[in-house]
Amino acid sequence: MQAIECKSRAVNNNNSFFGEFSDCRMPVNTSSLLETPPYDKHPMVNTLGTLTAIVLAFSAFVAWKNSKVFEQTVSEIEIKEGDKKRNSETYKDLVSEIKELEATRDGATKERDSLRGEVEKQTGANGAIQAEIDTKEKELASTKSEVADAQGKLKELGDIEELAPKIGRLQASITELKEQVATLNSVIARLQVEKTSTGQVLVAAKTKQSQITSGQSFPTMRTTIRSIDRRLGIVTLAAGIRSGVIGGSKVAVMREGEKIAELNVKAVSANLATADVVQSSLQEGLDIAPGDVVIPVESASSGN
Repeated sequence: MQAIECKSRAVNNNNSFFGEFSDCRMPVNTSSLLETPPYDKHPMVNTLGTLTAIVLAFSAFVAWKNSKVFEQTVSEIEIKEGDKKRNSETYKDLVSEIKELEATRDGATKERDSLRGEVEKQTGANGAIQAEIDTKEKELASTKSEVADAQGKLKELGDIEELAPKIGRLQASITELKEQVATLNSVIARLQVEKTSTGQVLVAAKTKQSQITSGQSFPTMRTTIRSIDRRLGIVTLAAGIRSGVIGGSKVAVMREGEKIAELNVKAVSANLATADVVQSSLQEGLDIAPGDVVIPVESASSGN
């Protein structure tokens, strides 16, 4: 049996925490062993190095792919956040507009009720004026009859000198009656003017009430397209109920004197209105734009 030799050796490597180690070796006769090429001395080490390199390369590839996916995900999240912000702003604008339209609707309802009261009031006033006119016409007829009787009696009188006092009284009476007739004629003329004026007011009020309840914009209404939200399909008009735009009515979009489309008025405020496009009415190859003239459909149909 061969003896084992042990020697104590110092470690000079700075990275080692050992000061020295024992090197025990047993002498071996290597003359009978085949020599192995240098690259085959540590085959396991080479294999592990190769596997480690492959694993590191694969990890780098996965990390690169994950970074691309992460960047794409971040980009999509930013786009969705932007869409969310725009949708939130649009929602707030629509809520505000709905509140304004509801207030306008309430105002229009109050105005309609007020117009109904005014119509009833004017109808009663016209009836009273007509009754007064009839009374004054009867008084005028009676006065004319009295004047005719007085003139007839004057002709039937005898000697003027004897009847001079009576004639004077009769003439004074005739003069007074003529003045009354003139006064009555003036009153009747004034009442006729008042009747005509109130009749015109009544007709205008009835016409306005009829147009509001029938869902037709006023024939005199003329405005333009203020803006178009093509994403929501909302068209904003630059006029409202004060200019004769009535909710629920149909209006025509005109360009160079020709109708190119029709709009359904959805809601109105005092000075603005919103509508949507009747797609079946849109002329082929054309599209509405801000600045296009808007008038009632009835006016466009009649060639105005």
